[in-house]
Amino acid sequence: MAGGCVVVRWRGVFAIVAAVGGRALCAAALTTAAAAGGENPSWLFFSGTDLWRYGDFLYGGVLWSPAGLNKDGFTLKMLLDGGRYSYVSGALDESIDGFKLSAAALPGWRFSRNSLTVSVFAGPVVQDYRLTPADPGSRLHGLYIGGEVAADLWYQPNALTMAAVNGAVASIGPTGYLRAAIGVRLFDRAFVGPEVEQLWCGDYQQIEFGGHLTALRFQGLEWSMGTGLALTSDQRTGPYLRLGVNARY
Repeated sequence: MAGGCVVVRWRGVFAIVAAVGGRALCAAALTTAAAAGGENPSWLFFSGTDLWRYGDFLYGGVLWSPAGLNKDGFTLKMLLDGGRYSYVSGALDESIDGFKLSAAALPGWRFSRNSLTVSVFAGPVVQDYRLTPADPGSRLHGLYIGGEVAADLWYQPNALTMAAVNGAVASIGPTGYLRAAIGVRLFDRAFVGPEVEQLWCGDYQQIEFGGHLTALRFQGLEWSMGTGLALTSDQRTGPYLRLGVNARY
């Protein structure tokens, strides 16, 4: 693969320990925030991890809507993510280990119409890539500053069904992702259903097919997860696992 990059993840046992430990600490902090949330909170704190056979990824961030998350208005999204990954280099014909850090500040606007909520964002993003060994065929190695656009859509026509679409594209690479999911409420606890996600970075692509559990409320927090099969353009396949948690304040 020439110019490959994979969704970024820490590898091995250390990755899993770090992910679980970080999420536990974050959950403790978010529980305090959730306890203070009102009927129209202004803050949404979120964090999560994506685990895959060839790497893992941690992220965290916040949404701030001065008028409240349940109303139309200005919304600021701030996101920090990073980790380690590996891919097969077409130029070197060997496996490359990569490390990435990324930070974005995306002002935007939230639109709410009955059962439909749409949020759109655009702003600056900074990404840093480090490869071992150096890959001359990779488009991404070093520090980059660019722009990013993102959008989130949530549609819940009734209490029993939902649909969600979200994605982002950065000028660096370019890199981005697009995810779609539908679900039905199970035992009045959470939405369950199929999901599909595509990720791309330069000439590398990854597509994931699986199932998700969304909006499970437990200990004042809202949890989600997804799992299934990931297929990649460098012919690496395997299971993936995604975990997420958020709280409104």
